[in-house]
Amino acid sequence: MIIGITGGIGSGKSTITEMLKDKYGYIILKTDDIAKELEEPGHEVYEQLKSTFGSDILEDTAELKIDKKKFAALIYGDPEAMKAAEEIIHPAAWGYCEDVIASEKKAAGEKRTEAKVVVESALPCERYRRMCDEIWFVYASTPVRIERLMETRGYSPEKCRKIMDEQISDEEFIIFSDYIIDNSTDLKEAEKRVDELMGDLQPEGSV
Repeated sequence: MIIGITGGIGSGKSTITEMLKDKYGYIILKTDDIAKELEEPGHEVYEQLKSTFGSDILEDTAELKIDKKKFAALIYGDPEAMKAAEEIIHPAAWGYCEDVIASEKKAAGEKRTEAKVVVESALPCERYRRMCDEIWFVYASTPVRIERLMETRGYSPEKCRKIMDEQISDEEFIIFSDYIIDNSTDLKEAEKRVDELMGDLQPEGSV
């Protein structure tokens, strides 16, 4: 089964994906990490970004990597630049996920088993919807998310709210999702919900 895990920053998406990896043997694809990898020299995305935005977004080093701070300052200050960057990065990241899923499905078919891939993303879209059998929305209340971000990333409350305001709303996440996991309180309750959604699939290593 191909499972999409979505939700806003601080909701605990990665906690749920790691649970599926450790307990059920799922392969994890995180679109944020994939995008960062594709922005490295040697990838087509890097070449397209360099061609579109010029050498001003590159580090002043021999590696000529994209300078994350310069690039962020450019696109977050210009809606058109943001759109241009997204049109380069997002399709490439989804394509990467689709290629991995196709490969895993082929390998699973040869073994007469089921492909097990989780795609974690905070940017649900129709392409994401099509590639997943199910999409789970990881929910956490706003105060809980802010507390987590302050503790784990050192963000101020103001920065937390600013980032959260820039993401889509819980209602929009729900529209794209099949199931909801409430991760606001006890992790054991979230794990219980994951086990419930997994149904008859046995954890890795169980008899």
